[in-house]
Amino acid sequence: MNEQVPEYYSDVFYLRTNPWGVAITFGAASPKDGIPDHDTCVVRLSHVTAKAVSMIIKKHIKAYEKDNRTMITIPPALMSELGIGPGDW
Repeated sequence: MNEQVPEYYSDVFYLRTNPWGVAITFGAASPKDGIPDHDTCVVRLSHVTAKAVSMIIKKHIKAYEKDNRTMITIPPALMSELGIGPGDW
């Protein structure tokens, strides 16, 4: 396979679920005001794949924090807006 896979940067995402699966729309925020500027791509996953991906990402982030003796923090206002708390980690 010589074709290149496109790469994207995202600092905004929207998550939708329904009985058939999960869709994550990734986008980029405007550098001026932080408001989402445009959608970059949509990734559709089965529930099983979405759960496996989330568990693997969590495992890798925890290993990164441990290996680098750091803690990636999420601002409290953002956590509140997302409806998540420290116990969710």
